[in-house]
Amino acid sequence: MWIKKWKIKRNLISVMTKIKAFFEKRNWNYVAIIAIIFGGAVVVYTSCWINDSDRRNIAVGIGTGIITSALVTLYLEIINAQIERKKLQKYKKMIFSPLCDSVRKLYIHIILNIDEYRVREEKKTLFFIPMKETKEISDFFKKMQEIDIESITEEKEKRKLEEFSTISLVYFKEIISQYEGLPFESLLLDNIITQEEYDNLKHFTLINECKKCIHMLSDNNMLDKDKYYTSVHLNHCMLLFMNRLARMFRFIEVQIEAENKWIKTHLDDIYYNEVYLFSDEYVEQWAERAEAEAEYYAEHPEAFEDMEESEEDRLFEKINEAIWAGDVETIKKCFPQIDKNDKQIQAELTWIVAKDVMKNRELRELYFQKYGVKYKVRKEKRRNS
Repeated sequence: MWIKKWKIKRNLISVMTKIKAFFEKRNWNYVAIIAIIFGGAVVVYTSCWINDSDRRNIAVGIGTGIITSALVTLYLEIINAQIERKKLQKYKKMIFSPLCDSVRKLYIHIILNIDEYRVREEKKTLFFIPMKETKEISDFFKKMQEIDIESITEEKEKRKLEEFSTISLVYFKEIISQYEGLPFESLLLDNIITQEEYDNLKHFTLINECKKCIHMLSDNNMLDKDKYYTSVHLNHCMLLFMNRLARMFRFIEVQIEAENKWIKTHLDDIYYNEVYLFSDEYVEQWAERAEAEAEYYAEHPEAFEDMEESEEDRLFEKINEAIWAGDVETIKKCFPQIDKNDKQIQAELTWIVAKDVMKNRELRELYFQKYGVKYKVRKEKRRNS
């Protein structure tokens, strides 16, 4: 019997809460204006039943006057509400700007550590916030925490894990300081944040967990195993916290998405230069190409005999050797002989391998004079896996 009463009470409370929320969301100024417009319409409608023409005209005039003034008032209310909303958004952005900047700086460190590690380990998926579902990234962090770093003997692998987990605590402390310094109650009372945003901001579980980790990491006597475990846990908690903020505030999401663009390009470069060029697929591709050329020239020996190295070929080989040797002076001497329509040599100069040698200011000026465009390294697309 008491269980049934408890269920009835719980349902009643739920209904009352929904009714309260409904009325809180209503703008009663708009409701009153609409009621006045409806009243004016009723006056105009009832005037049709008045026989006396003077009284009918008076009733129509009153009704249309009520409707017109109410519509003008409604229009002004909407305009003022939009202006006020923009002012509040601008003020909100200004209040949260220091926190937003701190989030952006730390996000770059954490997400690069995570995704650079995953690219080099040839994982299929990369992580970026904002994300709706966090289970996959939480599973990843859990798996990383289970690694016993002290049992790893290979120095390269150990250094890779240390780079993955280690970020200066200054960035974490800055975010916590900015977050705890926000006047949540004042922002709610001034309608700068909504009740829902206030409720979400008052969840301190993740921040408290981060503070606990920072306190533990301040102990210089921690074992490497415990330090690694705590650092990974700190990165996990802070990334979830930043994801919550990005999903809550559009201006933080916009900043994060802007950073994601160049981060993805950077990860593409790492994949191509550090993974793909050393992959079995790449080796097989060139082996198949060499085999196909060998078969062709075996079947057509006259084609091989007719091949003579041209001036362009010799120039290309000279530039290629100079790029690999880092010989700036040789490339400078070759520039006058380069045909600007020779796309093969231009592609060689803009290849990722030529990036270091082409840092030379004179070479970049010669490139601009030759091709009429500023020097830029050619980007290679990372294959989908």
